Amino acid sequence: MRVSAACFLLFVVCCSVAGSLLILLTQLRHDKVRTAAATAVPAARHITKSLAELRNEGPVPELSDHVLFFNHVPKAGGEMLVLLLQWLQGLNGFRHVRLRGGAHRRLSRADQEELVEEVVSTIKKEAVPITFDRHVYFINFTQFDRQSPMYINLVRDPVIKASSRFYYMRVTPNPRNPDIKAAPVHHTIHSSSRTFSECVLSGDPECTFVTGKPYDLSIPYFCGQEEWCMLLNNERALEKAKANVDRYFPVVGVLEELNATLYVLERRLPYFFRGIQKIYFEELSEPHMNRNNKHLHNIPKEVRSRLEETLKTEYEFYTWIRARLLLQLK
Repeated sequence: MRVSAACFLLFVVCCSVAGSLLILLTQLRHDKVRTAAATAVPAARHITKSLAELRNEGPVPELSDHVLFFNHVPKAGGEMLVLLLQWLQGLNGFRHVRLRGGAHRRLSRADQEELVEEVVSTIKKEAVPITFDRHVYFINFTQFDRQSPMYINLVRDPVIKASSRFYYMRVTPNPRNPDIKAAPVHHTIHSSSRTFSECVLSGDPECTFVTGKPYDLSIPYFCGQEEWCMLLNNERALEKAKANVDRYFPVVGVLEELNATLYVLERRLPYFFRGIQKIYFEELSEPHMNRNNKHLHNIPKEVRSRLEETLKTEYEFYTWIRARLLLQLK
C-alpha cells in the first residue's frame, strides 16, 4: 500500500509540472503571434512606390501599362468615349474613375501635385488596372517623382469644334464661349438666334480669334500647364504638343475618323479597349448620334477659310494628329 501511495503522489506531481509547462508554452506562443501581428508590413500590392524606389529595383518604363488618363478636349467627342470606357470596365476587368474639377484646366503647381497624388492614391486603393478622365491640360507626372500614366485623347476639326461650342453655349445657363475668356455673356433674343457664320463674319469677340492671345483650344491639352501653351499660333506650344503626343499618348483619336480611332484603340490598347468596336456599332452609334449636326457642317467657304487662317497652328496640329492616326492603321 505504501508503494502504491508513493506512485500516486509521484504521478500527481508530474501532472502538475506538465500542466504548468503547457500553460507557459501556450502563453509564449500567443505573445509571439501578437508581436508578429503588431510589426506586420502591409501587402506589397498596396504600396505605390516613387520613381526613385522603382529605379532601385531595375529599369522602369516611363509609362505605366495599367493606368490610362483621358484628359479630354471639350466638344471633341469625349463624353462618348467616357461612356464606352464605363461600359468596357466590367467586361475587361479594369476600373474607370471620373475626376472632379474639370472646369479648371490650367492648374498651379500645387494643384497639379494634388491631382497627381489623388491619382496615385486611387491607384493604390484599387490595386487593379484603372482609367481616369477629366478636362485638364497635360500634366507631367515625372516632375512629381511619379510614373506617368498612358495618355489618350480625341481631337476634332477646329472649325467644327468652334461651331459646336457656339451652339452648345446657346443652351447653357451662362452662354459664354469658354474658348475666349473676354467673350461677353449674351442675353438678347437676337444674339441667341443668329448663326455661327453670322457671328464670325460680324467680327463679334465671341467668334474672333487673335494670334498671341490665350485660348482654351486643343493644343494646351497636349502642350501642358505653362501659360504659353495657351497662346494662339505659338510655334513653341505646337512643337511641345507634338513632342508630348509622341512620348506620352499611344493613341490620339480624331472624331472625323471615328472608325479608324476605335480600331487603333482596340489594337494598340487591347486590355482597356477590347470589344469597343462591337459595343459602339451595336449599342451606341445610332442612339448617340448628334441630331444638331446640320448646324455644324453648314459653314460657308468664306467662314471656313477665315477661321483656318486665324487658327493656323490648331489646324497644323489637327492635320498632324490625323496623319499619325491613319499611319497607325497600317
